Amino acid sequence: MIKLGNRRRKRNQYLLDVKVQTEGRLRSRVRWLSTLAAVVAVIGFGGYGIYRLVKFTSARLVYENPRFAITRIDVENDGGMTKAQVMGLAGVAEGQNILSLDLAQVQRNLEAVPVIRCVEVRRVMPSKLFIRVNERIAVARLKATDAPVLFIDRAGMVMTPLRLRDGTVIQPQAPGALPVLTGVAPVDVRVGKQVQSEQIYRALELLDKVQQAAAGSMMEIATVDISKPRQLTLTTKQNTQVKFDVANFQQQMRRLSAIMTWAAQRQKLVAAVDLTVARGVPVAFAN
Repeated sequence: MIKLGNRRRKRNQYLLDVKVQTEGRLRSRVRWLSTLAAVVAVIGFGGYGIYRLVKFTSARLVYENPRFAITRIDVENDGGMTKAQVMGLAGVAEGQNILSLDLAQVQRNLEAVPVIRCVEVRRVMPSKLFIRVNERIAVARLKATDAPVLFIDRAGMVMTPLRLRDGTVIQPQAPGALPVLTGVAPVDVRVGKQVQSEQIYRALELLDKVQQAAAGSMMEIATVDISKPRQLTLTTKQNTQVKFDVANFQQQMRRLSAIMTWAAQRQKLVAAVDLTVARGVPVAFAN
């Protein structure tokens, strides 16, 4: 009986020691977690305070500093838009903070205008802004069924005259009177987008070839009809009609130059030429 009682006392003493140790570890862990939480809170509040201080300081010293207010905007443009018009489209004005200005957004604002080909924007510290604008040059007009006359440049970009808020209309740059591409499908043209029609690109290429050839100096192109597959029909202001195949313009231009030169030497007016024929080119004269 004595041995049994001693065994029970030892067992109870062991359980009591385990309980005391567990409670001690728990209290120690709670104190450690409390200390950690306090340190994190101090660091967090300190970091937020530093952030607010840096933000306030940067605002006062940089973004609200009159030294960085734009005092001059230089605009370099190869087209017809004025400095004030470029600034309005760009969304910039003197007095804005040059460091807070989003140059990428200024560039996007201008490049969203179809008549503008490319843009350069840069800061000239501490208070100047430089903008260079290159406008597109129209090489032809487009006439689609039930659509207004549009303009197109050599890269195939479709443009329309730009109407500003004050009612001013800016026409795309052009080297002179522009030929009209007729027979254009409305689905092929969207303002501010490049055309997807291969036939239109062939017509643009033909205009280039005519300008470079000897025949170009003897013709003023009025229209180019693109409505027929693989064929382009050019009509001049002198009412000369020339049919081209969409392939091998170089060879066809040599033939046309020879025909136009021969006719000019004999004071004849060419009425029609069919260059789609490989041999024995049909030619009709008006006199």
